[in-house]
Amino acid sequence: MKRLLLSLVLVVAAAAIFLGPPLRAAFAATNVDIVIGRAELHPTAQALAFMLKAPEDEDLATKKKMKLWATYYHMPTVRPSWTSVAAKPLIGKNGKAVSPPLSTEDWCDAAMQGSIWVDNGKDDPQAFMYVDSRGPEQVVCDKHFGELSERIKSATRRARFAPFFHPQACDVRAIPLMAFRTVAVDRERIKMGSVLYIPKLRGETFWNNGEIFVHDGYVIASDTGGAIEDNHIDMFVADANVKPFPDIVRSNPRGTFEAYPVDKNDPAAIALRDAGEEICKDSDRPGRKRKKAANAI
Repeated sequence: MKRLLLSLVLVVAAAAIFLGPPLRAAFAATNVDIVIGRAELHPTAQALAFMLKAPEDEDLATKKKMKLWATYYHMPTVRPSWTSVAAKPLIGKNGKAVSPPLSTEDWCDAAMQGSIWVDNGKDDPQAFMYVDSRGPEQVVCDKHFGELSERIKSATRRARFAPFFHPQACDVRAIPLMAFRTVAVDRERIKMGSVLYIPKLRGETFWNNGEIFVHDGYVIASDTGGAIEDNHIDMFVADANVKPFPDIVRSNPRGTFEAYPVDKNDPAAIALRDAGEEICKDSDRPGRKRKKAANAI
């Protein structure tokens, strides 16, 4: 038995010595490609990266089509006007001043844009956002608004504002300001929180925070303003110098495009709401300044 085992060992060893090199050479020339599929992003990550899936054509066919036209808005930064007798502060819902006095031009810019930063040169800039037009008449901005309707001009004179501290207004808004996602709408025409799909917007490229994105076509109606009326929407951009989508945002009532409401239970709508929650997860309670982390600089 021992002799048999020894003979087998010798045979295997001899085979390894004589057949090893040819076998190694043969297998060395064999390439094996292993492809690992890329995992699909979580829907919230897709929403944050403008990568939501387009609705099916048959789904769009069942939706009520809207004709909209668009402008841009942003958050300008202005300085207080302490010496001008014509300067007026922004007022809050209680009718009391919530900001330092602003020049007529800056006050009207706040009423037009809907959100504004006020920088006194000493403290951190303070942000304010339009909340409604139920205040007393303060400033006449008619010459700044050209041929806009009397309803709009009247609304801007009565604009009221609320201060906020979170960069995307999570402390005063249910849905944060999201550049190239947030649109201001006429609340009598489009309900707050509605998600809209704009086919013409899908595939358009734009820069945001130093990165290039391809828009997926979805926007969310989560803002309003004194200058927004009927089928006019206003798209929030982070920078006044960034004005993409010239074929869509024409700033002209005749430059209309198609848009479709998205059901609130649609995966895209859910993902956008979750994206807002993700943005605001580190904010403090509404109406209060956000607390800094203990190790924040």
